[in-house]
Amino acid sequence: MVSNEHIPFRRDLLLLFAAIGIFLCIGLGARPYLTPSEARYIELPRQMLATGDWLTPRINGVPYFEKPPLFYWMQAAVMALFGPEEFAGRIVTVLLSTLTCLLTYAMGRLLYGRLSGLLAASVLATSLMGYGLSRVATLDVPVSLFINACIACFLAAQHTESVSLKRTFYLLMYVASALAMMTKGLIGIVIPGMVIGAWIATGNRWHILKEAQLIKGSIIFLAITAPWHVLMARAHPDFLNFYFIHEHFTRFLTDEHKRTAPWWFFIAVTWVGLLPWVLSPHLLRGPVLMGQTPQQVRGDRLFLLLWIVLPLLFFSSSHSKLLPYIFPIFLPLCIVIGNKLALFWNNILPMKSLRIDAWLAIAVFTLLLLATQLLPVMPGKLGQKVSMVTSNISWVSLLPIFISLAWVAFCSVRAEAPRLILSLMGVGIVTGISSNYIAASLDTATIKPLASLLSEQLQPDDMVVAYGSYWQDLPVYLNRNVTVAGWTGELSFGFEHYPETHDWMIATDEFWQRCSASPHNVYVFIHDDTAQNLPAPEHCHLHIIGQYGKTLLMEKELP
Repeated sequence: MVSNEHIPFRRDLLLLFAAIGIFLCIGLGARPYLTPSEARYIELPRQMLATGDWLTPRINGVPYFEKPPLFYWMQAAVMALFGPEEFAGRIVTVLLSTLTCLLTYAMGRLLYGRLSGLLAASVLATSLMGYGLSRVATLDVPVSLFINACIACFLAAQHTESVSLKRTFYLLMYVASALAMMTKGLIGIVIPGMVIGAWIATGNRWHILKEAQLIKGSIIFLAITAPWHVLMARAHPDFLNFYFIHEHFTRFLTDEHKRTAPWWFFIAVTWVGLLPWVLSPHLLRGPVLMGQTPQQVRGDRLFLLLWIVLPLLFFSSSHSKLLPYIFPIFLPLCIVIGNKLALFWNNILPMKSLRIDAWLAIAVFTLLLLATQLLPVMPGKLGQKVSMVTSNISWVSLLPIFISLAWVAFCSVRAEAPRLILSLMGVGIVTGISSNYIAASLDTATIKPLASLLSEQLQPDDMVVAYGSYWQDLPVYLNRNVTVAGWTGELSFGFEHYPETHDWMIATDEFWQRCSASPHNVYVFIHDDTAQNLPAPEHCHLHIIGQYGKTLLMEKELP
């Protein structure tokens, strides 16, 4: 197999870092923050910068204990330098996504050679979910990076004969697990422990526990994770119960958060999220590299299988399911797909199988694109729901994607495997960039247009109110806290346990009293259906000064 294994590892890392980093930065600030999730993870670091308190996470001034603060700290550090604009708010995610691709390359090269590693990294960067999550400032990319870095360090330790290097990999494993814990909680221990423990148990490899630096590693882990948890517990007596019991066990075991989905949900999400790359029967079939024993080959294949299947089963059994939760299994899946593509590239697997995969990707992509145009015109609720999301998608905006699919079809008939693989990569690149700009015209939930309108006339003493709901991006785009009337939602724990929040988290009756008594301007953000039934107190008449989507901006009429 021709794979140029002599080419330096570091050179590949630098080239991949530049190429993938530049690709992921294209159009990074082209659209507003997604609500509620992305805006939430911009508001949290904004609060840290505004208050100077880097210990207690807050949203709109309300303590928020659902997740640890590592990602907020990284975001705050960047925003302190570059501000809260969309490009700066997402650059941390791009950097971590790029590092995830580099880790994928490193493990692919370790297990199956240089070409497999390069293709694996490219698959992750150009897949729908890999690219899509790189554009969103949420916890899923950082926690996936750290979880997979932990597992990868363990696997790398099994592939070195150097005692000192083996110890270094083990210690880095504990560091990565601690960083995952500081990003999203106990999942940073559970997923790596599940995969590594199962691999040790299935192969009766208990001797590894003696060499894995358990005592020293535990000290390192606690040194990283314990300080914040201890300080939070001292500052907030109810923190540990809410954080560990409610946010970990209750979320996993109950339907309280109303994020239920069928058992096959993450299987479907994974299959679509990997497009244009298709899972086929040729998985876990790879070349035996120089120095590998049959036992080691079998062990690596079992490890990859556990790395994919066990987290999939874990997330599928949860009662709380969201699309990005499954992202940690994409790294090992991309290693497997990268190896499969390398076998096609070098004519070890028949071209016919690659053509089948390519045509399957074309068919699925075409169906998805056609659905954006045909489903909205269907009668009934389905058409109405789809049209709300896809009404601004035109055939013209989809044309680059159709052209790239046509090129794949041409290459599948006329070209050899390398060109067909590169054409599939082109579909991922074109789809990602096109979708990023298309999405900018579809987001009618953002508050940015109305917040920009208000910013032009807003004075420091003016009252800004979110009435009957809460827009996560409102304090972000106004760069100030707002009064919230008639809503607590996910801030209910902070509202109930911190009485000072009652000054700005108020009932609707309290709002009308304040509005009537205020000598300053009062501005109200409200959904249009809620506005239809508003009372009209004598000294607080509101009139509309702006609308975007279903959100109105209203102003108190001054005498």
